[in-house]
Amino acid sequence: MKNQLTILLNTMQANWVKLIAMLWAFLIPISGLLFLVGFVILLDTVTGIWKSYKNKVKITSRGLSAIISKILLYEVTVVLFYMIDSFILNNIVLQFFSVELLLTKVLALILVSIEVMSINENYRAVKGLDLWQAMKNLFSRAKEIKKDIDGIRHNQDSTGPTI
Repeated sequence: MKNQLTILLNTMQANWVKLIAMLWAFLIPISGLLFLVGFVILLDTVTGIWKSYKNKVKITSRGLSAIISKILLYEVTVVLFYMIDSFILNNIVLQFFSVELLLTKVLALILVSIEVMSINENYRAVKGLDLWQAMKNLFSRAKEIKKDIDGIRHNQDSTGPTI
């Protein structure tokens, strides 16, 4: 029994690089999604620490350790959805939509959206500025500028009738 365990451990030790390479090759199609989800979680953590610092809230190791469980939970969820999507649902979903791994991408979008809302809340608590509202104002101003440029290009005053 001891010899068999030793043989198994030696075989695993000799082939661990191959096992990791196979796992990485399996996860390559969603590596961008995994990176994005992890990056947004870390960005949320940074803004949360910033908010705590500005509001003079004590940062505890327990609070920071929640980051690790959140990253693991989110990343494992994306990988599990990828496995379900690729082995079971992808061919069915492709009958209706032309997007590969649609459910995995939708899940990643939901997770990123949750984190972006949290980042917005942290930023609003520190700076008093809502990022969504600022983005809306930026886009409306860009539309006004485009309208003015189109008016100049077509010899029109953007506030009145054609010149």
